[in-house]
Parts: sequence; C-alpha cells; structure tokens
Amino acid sequence: MIPATMAVAAASGQTTSGRYVYAREARVARSAALVLDAIVFGFVTAVVNGVYGVTEITSASFSPSGSVMSTTTSVAWPWLTLLGLLYFTIPEAMFGASLGKHWMHLKVVRLDGLPLGLGAVIIRNLLKPIDFLPLLYLVGGVLVLLTPGAQRLGDMAGGTTVVYQRRAPEAGATRTSGRMAARRVLPGVLLAALLFTALFDYFGRPPLLIDGLFKQDALLARDLRSYELGAPTWGFGRVTYPIRGRTATAVCSGSIHLQWQFLGWTESSGSMTCDSS
Repeated sequence: MIPATMAVAAASGQTTSGRYVYAREARVARSAALVLDAIVFGFVTAVVNGVYGVTEITSASFSPSGSVMSTTTSVAWPWLTLLGLLYFTIPEAMFGASLGKHWMHLKVVRLDGLPLGLGAVIIRNLLKPIDFLPLLYLVGGVLVLLTPGAQRLGDMAGGTTVVYQRRAPEAGATRTSGRMAARRVLPGVLLAALLFTALFDYFGRPPLLIDGLFKQDALLARDLRSYELGAPTWGFGRVTYPIRGRTATAVCSGSIHLQWQFLGWTESSGSMTCDSS
C-alpha cells in the first residue's frame, strides 16, 4: 500500500507538471484576454480622465499664422497607475480572473499546484507596470512566450501563471468568492463608484474645467498669473463663479459662466476687468 504522504506528493507533482503544459496551452487566449482588458480599461481611463482630469498644454509651436497647441486632459499618472493595479488586482483576488480572463475562460493559479493566496495575486500585479515596459506589454509578452511556465515577471515573483478554467478544478486552486460578494457586494461598490463619478461630473468638475482654461492661458485675461474663485451660483444646467486674479501689473475681477451640455460643462461666457496695481 502507498503511504498517504507519498500519494499526496505524487498528486502534487502531477498537478505541477500539468500546470506547465496548461500554461503554455493558454498563451493565445491569454493574449486575447489582455486585449479585451486593454479595451475595457481604456474606456474606464477615458471616463476618469474626462471627469477628474485637468486640461494642460503638452506642446506648442509658433508660426507667422499663429500658435498651435496640443493639449491633454488627464489625471496625474500615479493615480492612473493605481487605477490600473486595482482594475486587475481586485477581480483576480475575488474571482481569480480579470474581466478579459473571465471572458476567455481563464484563471490565475499557482504554478506549483498549491492553493492561490491573496499575497500571490497582489505581488503578480504590483509588477505589472514593469511587464508593460517599454511599450505594449513587450517585456511580459516575451517572457510568457519564452518561459516554460508562461510566466511574466509578476508571475515569477508571485509563483503564478494563467490556465484555462477547466484545467484548475481543484478546490482552492484559484481565488473564489461567495455568491454574496459576486452578486451584491461588488455590484454595489461599482454602482456607488458610478454614482459618485456622475455627481462629481456635475458638481465637482466646474473648478477643474476653469483650472484647465487657466493652464491653457484661455481664462478671460490671457496673461493671468494666478486666480481664485468665489462661491458659485447654481441654476439648472448652469453655474456662475465670481473670479479674482492677478496679472504682472494688474488686479482683475469678473465672473465666468459655465453651461451643462449633454454630459459635460463648457464655458458659455465671462468677463473680467483689470486695474493696474
């Protein structure tokens, strides 16, 4: 009779050996999942930048016909990086798969056949920004193709890989959450985030829009060096801010009016007078 410990060790060895094969089997589907996640995260990023971002000049050129500027509206890159880490970490910690992996029927597992712990999920995603270097997931993609267990840097550090869901039927092989989390908690959190974003877009975005105009030198007086806003006056689909500012030689005051159009605010009118200081 084979001792129980030997039987367990043999089963673990077979699972580990199989994970190498299953990980390589899932490489094409894993690439497709990455594309799907990139599309979804691109949409999320566009919404976040459009609601919480400030418009700034990225480059400018001057010619006899006038100046040409290119601008971007975005939040600071550390916040976008954090958002990306959360996008992948939270669903993988709860369900063992990001949205893209879920749609491609993939799961994150440990390469050694042991149960997938929360720490391994966090580690594999903390190194994801490095795997994206220098462009388009090049480091991670090359390593997934070349390593025996189809592991990018994050996988190597966390001891993880990605396989088809049917290849990880063992209890604890991947992360799972109960029906309460899947059906109530996560949808509730997402709904709260959407509601907060919608409210911020209406009530919190106007000062960010005005700050963007200032950074583009397009806020009423073009040579303003500083400004401050007073308490706003709200109407249905419109808001007015009293504004004070300074140029190199004058103190200015006036007001700026914003109008809500479809899903965002736009400057509708404004005026400012300046007196030499």
